[in-house]
Amino acid sequence: MAETGDASLGYMGEFWLHDGDALYELVQVKEFDVPTGGSREQVDATHLKSSDWRRDYLSGFYEDSDFEVLLNFRPLSDTDVLLESALKEADVRAFKAVLPENGEPVAQIEGTARCTGYSRGRVTPDGVMEATATFRIVSVDDIEAYVS
Repeated sequence: MAETGDASLGYMGEFWLHDGDALYELVQVKEFDVPTGGSREQVDATHLKSSDWRRDYLSGFYEDSDFEVLLNFRPLSDTDVLLESALKEADVRAFKAVLPENGEPVAQIEGTARCTGYSRGRVTPDGVMEATATFRIVSVDDIEAYVS
């Protein structure tokens, strides 16, 4: 894709989660973090003759990253039931995040994740009920062109 230099809105972005049979698009998603791989721990290996008075580091373990999906909460909807099930089963599930540009899907990120939290938020007299699902990355592919 050519560099346009123009910013874009997240309108028409999508988040999909495997329901046991196939990927299922979560309904009424308001926003989500773009899933990315974790960071790599740096272990200090500095010694008495480290060059140029600089610390030496070795790459250690990967630290898995978390991401959140914020939705309009609709009690007992298929999306609500799926997210509650994903949390209770604590299994690894495939996901797909669709990234738009100017309202058109242009890129996607696929991977696997485990649901580590599902909060149904709070009920207020004049606010939209929202829920937040938290996922921990197990594996994540590079961003690639969108495939429907």
